[in-house]
Amino acid sequence: MTAPKIAIAGGGTGGHIAPALALAEEITTRYGRQSVHLFCGGNDLERKMLGHAAFEFTCLQVKRPRTTMRSKATTVITTALAVPAARKTLKQFGADTLICVGGYAGLPGAMAASLLRLPVFSLEANAVPGKVTRTIARFARVCYAHMPLTRHLDCRVEVAGNPIRAGFLCPPSKEDAKRALGLHTNLPTLLIIGGSQGAEALNDAMISAAPTFEKLRERFQILHITGQQDRERAQQAWRRLRIRHRVTAFTHNTATWFAASDVALTRSGAGTISELLALGVPMLMVPYPHAADDHQRANANWVAGHGAGVVVPQDALHAPRLRELVERWVTNDDARVQGTQAAKTLSAPNATSIILDRILHEIGHSDRASDADQMERAAA
Repeated sequence: MTAPKIAIAGGGTGGHIAPALALAEEITTRYGRQSVHLFCGGNDLERKMLGHAAFEFTCLQVKRPRTTMRSKATTVITTALAVPAARKTLKQFGADTLICVGGYAGLPGAMAASLLRLPVFSLEANAVPGKVTRTIARFARVCYAHMPLTRHLDCRVEVAGNPIRAGFLCPPSKEDAKRALGLHTNLPTLLIIGGSQGAEALNDAMISAAPTFEKLRERFQILHITGQQDRERAQQAWRRLRIRHRVTAFTHNTATWFAASDVALTRSGAGTISELLALGVPMLMVPYPHAADDHQRANANWVAGHGAGVVVPQDALHAPRLRELVERWVTNDDARVQGTQAAKTLSAPNATSIILDRILHEIGHSDRASDADQMERAAA
């Protein structure tokens, strides 16, 4: 049987790009780079991540809608204009199927694939399916979900986990990761991360609370991914505290940073959650309060409900609460170990290969039933 040609569409955030890259890596391992092509929206983060991974990609310039009618009309127009470009690329690539990973670039991709009568599949990493996923469900055979969904979709839904990049499946040991980042190998490490670009509210809260950690500074250390704007401010705060630390605005080496971490203070985007779970890192989750459909809170509640973390409302990010969280989760060995065990139990490290196996079986490129058939299949 000839190697399949698989297109992957979506993006906009690191949480959408990461599973696309995970699938692209798995396809490349099995069939070579000629078997995968990606569609994205073309923002700086997408170009940086896809360019660094050296995959072929096409930009579909779809404007994400805001609150105004003009903005929404622009999204409709740019989506319609992007469909012919997506259709042309799919034909030239010789695509056998399209996988949508979330983000508005998936819309023209799914429409173009439908016009070409190509099978469409969808991924949904959040507990609450977004507008794009709900729209694409009209074209899709199956939506592969990371966690049980809170809304019904117009296609079959199977809970299979979120695709994880290869670096998170074979990470360095915790000691080696800490050593590589210049940290003490035996000190508990708190990772502060607000997603691929940092989060100002998390940065502000932790930097403001830094003086209250004075008596704890010998008992833990810090990794801080800030985003460009807050890097220097965070660096100065941790230096003044004289706590062992490592600060960066952005890193492509996320797997090493996560592997070196014992607890993470983070937003509750599904991509970050799935990667931290894969490495057994419990989470202090601060849902972004303005996320569409409050999906980050639903994600966080799912993780916390299984004992792999705790939900912290953004308006509770004051110094006494943060000190309490550090004492309870970071410097407390028993709580940290229990959280780590819960995170590993909740993770789905084989999701990438399972989802690809299922898709190949659906389109007739597999002569055996997927191992995933042994997993629970849950309909939304």
